[in-house]
Amino acid sequence: MDRKGGMFTVKGLSVLLLVMLVFANVSAKKIRIKKESDLDHLCRMNCQDLDEFQMRRLRIALKTSLIFPFLMFTKVSWSMQLLFLALIVLVYRWPHLKLKKKFNGSIQHLKYEFPIWLRQLQILLQSNTVAVSMEISIPMAPAMIRGQLGELIKQIRQEPQKITTYTDFLSGYRLMEVTRAMKLLYRYNAVGQADSVRQLNRMITTTGKWLRQQRISDQSSQSALFQWWGILPLLSVTIVFLVMMMVTITSFMERG
Repeated sequence: MDRKGGMFTVKGLSVLLLVMLVFANVSAKKIRIKKESDLDHLCRMNCQDLDEFQMRRLRIALKTSLIFPFLMFTKVSWSMQLLFLALIVLVYRWPHLKLKKKFNGSIQHLKYEFPIWLRQLQILLQSNTVAVSMEISIPMAPAMIRGQLGELIKQIRQEPQKITTYTDFLSGYRLMEVTRAMKLLYRYNAVGQADSVRQLNRMITTTGKWLRQQRISDQSSQSALFQWWGILPLLSVTIVFLVMMMVTITSFMERG
């Protein structure tokens, strides 16, 4: 691709992108804006309105693209214009990436705090029903699940024998450990008194295993982070050594 042809193509793409962004910004409700496959779920889990989220990041991408008219009539290389196109795509995608990172952080937080709350619930189950134990445990529950926990208690009191009442709890996080724990709670509530102790023991064993795995995972992540920090000084010394060697070799070549 020659320079003129490349610049013409990039300019055409620039104008087309700018027109599309302006049209999408003005009439986003009249057209179908392409979105990521998991965006609906991420907005729902992070309590954000999907249409508002889409319009907000379109406006940001539009403001960024307004620099294009200045680039098109200056002597900026076509490769730099392509880089700027990539920057606009990144600006558009960045809010989605942040939303996904926030959701993954919530999952990690839930993985750590949910089994701790479940252990507290197991103690309360020894002298209370499932619904009463959950109600007492609300102040000790993680803040991110208290609202849903209140709804779960109401549903259990209305339909205590319905398994979906339990399995739908925190289902948006898609954690098999949570689903398994809620099924054990359902069995504990549904079986007779003779079998309740066995169900409770199974729950204690499962929760202990989950807590162990999560702590090992957290320790491994921290160790990996510290290892990277430990490599940095060694890498810096290596770079300095190579630079000094190049200077020394250059000096000898100039003398010789």
